[in-house]
Amino acid sequence: MMNSSDLEGARPSRPFKWWHAILFWALVNAPGAFIGWREELFPAYRVPPLRPPGFVFPVVWLFINVCMLATGLRILNRPDMLRRKVHIGLQAAFWISFMLFPYFYFAKSSSIVGGALTILIFAIAATEARMLWRDERIAGALMLPLFVWAGFAGLYLSVWQALFNPDPYLGLAAPLG
Repeated sequence: MMNSSDLEGARPSRPFKWWHAILFWALVNAPGAFIGWREELFPAYRVPPLRPPGFVFPVVWLFINVCMLATGLRILNRPDMLRRKVHIGLQAAFWISFMLFPYFYFAKSSSIVGGALTILIFAIAATEARMLWRDERIAGALMLPLFVWAGFAGLYLSVWQALFNPDPYLGLAAPLG
C-alpha cells in the first residue's frame, strides 16, 4: 500500500498529449487555409525594404506554432503552476489574434488591422514570456521565438506597411505613401 511519502517525487499526470496539440493546430489554422497566402495584397502594394522573401513567413510561423503548442501543453499539464489561468488567457488571446490575422490582412487587405493584430501578438508575447520566465522557465524560453518575430513583424513591418500603403478595408489613404 502506498502512502503520501511515496507520491512526493511523482510527476503530475499529463492529460494533454502531443496529438491534442496537433488537433488544436489544425483547428486554428483551418480558417487561414481558405484565405490563402498572397505576396501582393492589391495592385501597387508597397513592401518594406527589410521584408524577408515570402517563403520565409510560413517556415517561421510553423516553427513558432510548434513552440507555442509546446508552451500551451506545458501550461495545461501543470495544474500547480502559478498564475495558470492568466497564462491560459494569454495563450487564448494569442491564438484568437493569430486566427483573425489572415482574414483581415490577406482577405480584406487591411494593413492597419493586420498590423494592430501583429502588435497585439507582440504585446502578448512580451507579457507571457516575462511571466512564464518566472513561473515555468522552459515555457518562457519557448515564447522567445514569438517575441522576437512579432517584435520585428509588429514594430517594423506592420508599422511600415500601414504608413506606406492605403487600407482598402478601412478606406484610408496611406499617410506617407
